Amino acid sequence: MNYEGLSDGQLWMLISADDRKAFGYSFKLYSKDLFRYGRKFTEAKEVIEDVIQDVYLDLWNKRKGTQIQQSIKFYLFTAFRREIIKRLSKLRKQESMDYFSPEALLEASYLEGLIKQQGERESNQRLHSAILRLSERQREAVYLRYFADLSNQEIAKLMGISVESVYNLIFKSIKLLKGVMVNDVQYQSK
Repeated sequence: MNYEGLSDGQLWMLISADDRKAFGYSFKLYSKDLFRYGRKFTEAKEVIEDVIQDVYLDLWNKRKGTQIQQSIKFYLFTAFRREIIKRLSKLRKQESMDYFSPEALLEASYLEGLIKQQGERESNQRLHSAILRLSERQREAVYLRYFADLSNQEIAKLMGISVESVYNLIFKSIKLLKGVMVNDVQYQSK
């Protein structure tokens, strides 16, 4: 069976009906996104991979009683975020997200594309500096919106904040990034 044309609802119906191939397809479809998202929290690949496996194993074990309200991707990101924070909190004995890595935000993405287009090493440094000026919450919101392609409503639920707060976080982040990049370019051309 070809799973590529199925909606998340159809795919979930097959998974909840014990279709292991559909479940494998969902792993193939979303595990790389989960791994990239995990890199925002830690560089420990083994921890990220363990959490992904645990989330998928838990989903398979609870497939009969689980109702996925929005999308499989959103469900997985929510479960993954909760589990990675819990795991890292246990490992590091801290509860905050101080370890949200700004360097990981520079992965193969739109921002990296801008850097390559400009073809300058300084551009990378300016962007990195600008990203460091964002709060952890801003970095996470930008990543979820532009790299994980979640809706503002999904981000709000995932981060436990209002949709209006998501809009504000993203707007202020983009404004800050744009301001830093434009000011640096104007400064260099003088």
